[in-house]
Amino acid sequence: MGNIMPKTNPFEGRVALLSDEDFAMLSQAVKERSCRERYGFGTLAEAAGLYRPAPPCPSCNDATPFHDGQSDSGLCRFRCRLCGRRFNSLTATVLSCCKKDLPAWIDFINLMRFNVPLDAAAEICLITHGTAYEWRHRVFAAVDGYQDHIVLRDRIWIDETYVCDTDLTHGFGEARKRGLSNQQICIVVAIDTHKNLVAVVCGHGKPSSKRITGGLESHILKGSIIVHDKERAHNSLIKLTGCASETHKANCADPVYLECMAMVNNLCSWLKRYLWRFTGMDPSNLQSYLNWYVYLFRVRQSREKWPETERVVRHLMMANASYRTSR
Repeated sequence: MGNIMPKTNPFEGRVALLSDEDFAMLSQAVKERSCRERYGFGTLAEAAGLYRPAPPCPSCNDATPFHDGQSDSGLCRFRCRLCGRRFNSLTATVLSCCKKDLPAWIDFINLMRFNVPLDAAAEICLITHGTAYEWRHRVFAAVDGYQDHIVLRDRIWIDETYVCDTDLTHGFGEARKRGLSNQQICIVVAIDTHKNLVAVVCGHGKPSSKRITGGLESHILKGSIIVHDKERAHNSLIKLTGCASETHKANCADPVYLECMAMVNNLCSWLKRYLWRFTGMDPSNLQSYLNWYVYLFRVRQSREKWPETERVVRHLMMANASYRTSR
């Protein structure tokens, strides 16, 4: 057979002749079309039209505002019939006042789903490190409180895991103490047989009954079975929730213990691997990182119904949340 000539790209020459401004506009149009074909929306205005067609007034919560024009970016403007407040379809969301386009946000969300470090996310999305930090915490603001409505039921495993506190007031930089000390942050975790989970910061060092109860009581359905490792602090929780108790003494050499507690032990291991990606994070933000982990866990469970990135964008659009930059 003769040599087959490679097919030339008919757009190559045209693109080479474009000015920088025209090339930027073409690139933007290509990105928007790619997003539109993959997710069903290509701009923030299109996503807002899909998920926030008639948002309530952010001031008085009136549900009957009327259309009042359109912004230069295509976002619908509204005016409240009661208080006269003017707003657009992204007001009172974490995407309000965004200067970047939706394709950049889509790229960033995809990277956040895989817990990519901020420096890498900033370089890939062509934004500054400061902007990447702000975007991460905008996303966190949208999922803060997400765990509040989660209720575990039937058979529930609970345990604690620990991470070192990087706050100087808790001994960071000093010799590490052995065992459970105030240099370590306690995270109480729980997971039920339906793969619903909760992860809550529970103070420093060995947890007390009060802290365990405060962290988990609202997440436990009465009459369930709580499987745990005989930690005394669990007893008050079990009594208050009216649950049955199944105990297994912690012993890594006991195959029965390892089998019976595998569900929660594996969860603790996954959670610590996730947190290790963010070494040096501000401990005050730890609960936000846990909220994001739990949210992603739930998103992945329903990936057949909702593609993951589309589900996150929908949540950012519909969550009544805001983020105020400190810069």
